[in-house]
Amino acid sequence: MVLSGGSRVIARPTDRNPVAQLLRTANETMLGRSLEFQSSTGASVTLDVVGRRVLRVTACHGLSGAEACLGAEVLEDDHKDDLIKLLQALAAPHHELRVISGPIGRGGAEVSVGLPVALLADLLLVELNEIESDSADAGGAPEAGPDAGPEELPSTGTSLTGFAQRLGPALIAWLIQGGTEDGQSSGPDEMVSHLVGFLEDERDSVLRQLDLMCDTPGEPVCLLLGITLIEGHSIVCARAQEALMLGVVEGDSTQSALAAWRGPAG
Repeated sequence: MVLSGGSRVIARPTDRNPVAQLLRTANETMLGRSLEFQSSTGASVTLDVVGRRVLRVTACHGLSGAEACLGAEVLEDDHKDDLIKLLQALAAPHHELRVISGPIGRGGAEVSVGLPVALLADLLLVELNEIESDSADAGGAPEAGPDAGPEELPSTGTSLTGFAQRLGPALIAWLIQGGTEDGQSSGPDEMVSHLVGFLEDERDSVLRQLDLMCDTPGEPVCLLLGITLIEGHSIVCARAQEALMLGVVEGDSTQSALAAWRGPAG
């Protein structure tokens, strides 16, 4: 449930295990984002999350015991107990829990550090896949969705290779997997290899995120994400038919991406 101001309800008062919904939201966050979790109690905690890891706690309001986590530039194993207590206190049962997503906070997005969400889930005995027993009524808990904040571009049905060509030099590196355009790519080998590895690990999650931006699952869609593989660049993700494209776009190329996705002029 998306509300005005960009917040999204991830747990309702009827949900039996709201901390599970919090962890699922963090676990779906593959590209670096700042996630501000807000409870209807008035308390809030803001986390930097990337690659299914919690990097740091950047803000906390209305809760005690956050000092150790707030003081850490990067969370380590010694912080896991303090972080778990903080998340349990925030995601109190019988209260609504919301999330607002934004650009990652201080220190950038290094995926080799931080606390894995899977580790936190294991310690809390949380199943990261959605299960019916988490809600008091069938279907009562919404599934964890994608990062808020992507800009959805209108679909044209054109080929992804044509889309890449129309983006021109602004598209530094890209690749296509699936469909009749499978294997098409361009750009520095190192960057293309990074995109290949990312899709090998996260293809299903990317497709779920794209479906959540569409009225009909599987329909063509393009998202421009304000998140970087290289400082100052963005990620473009597009789908057409059975093909999926991932690319690195130079700078803020929202308008050029919009024009390219709409197709050739005239």
